[in-house]
Amino acid sequence: MRSLVNMFLVKHKPFTVLLLLSTFCVTLTAVSYIRSGNITYFYLDRNLFLAWVPLLFALTWQHRLNFGKLAKWKATAMFCLWLLFFPNAPYLITDLVHLNTRFNPAIWADTLLLFSCALAGLALGIYSLHIVHQILLQYFKPGKAWFIISMSLMLTGYGIYLGRIQRWNSWDLFTQPFTLLTDTIYQLDNPQAIKMTIGFSALLFIIYFMFKTIINHERIKG
Repeated sequence: MRSLVNMFLVKHKPFTVLLLLSTFCVTLTAVSYIRSGNITYFYLDRNLFLAWVPLLFALTWQHRLNFGKLAKWKATAMFCLWLLFFPNAPYLITDLVHLNTRFNPAIWADTLLLFSCALAGLALGIYSLHIVHQILLQYFKPGKAWFIISMSLMLTGYGIYLGRIQRWNSWDLFTQPFTLLTDTIYQLDNPQAIKMTIGFSALLFIIYFMFKTIINHERIKG
């Protein structure tokens, strides 16, 4: 049995497993529509698609490095592009606020759907963060790479606040740059913004650190 599991894990790379989880989430939204006739949860499919964007940027960057390091300005541009869309992945956690427990006989089904999507977004985000971290280690010493990752998670926490509370999207930087930047600065001293930023960035750091610890432990053990 153990050998079969190992064969499955070797054959199916993280991308495939994440695609499987995402497919499960999309299937659940379809089942939810068939069951209730309500299209409310279709927004989860859109959010899930956006959660894939930073991973695709990270994988593209990783693939490009097979042909040699990028020039510093190109690497910086790629990192900024990844960071701009990265909050879309853990943002799915906040969709749990839509769980309606009042007069809802199918609360278990909605819980399964929302949690599955939140888990998928978190997994996509952590994996893309891992890839970017590995890339950064090719440019910087470990301490500086960890510092950049930590600051990225802090900005991500703030990005989640801007998305959930202020309703901004990543692409608004291109469509409404002045308004977005103005509001971003204006919200810096907002108590709720500070609390959400610290809370989500701390959670993401702990989860990522746990992820890295498990990987390193298994690598040494193996």
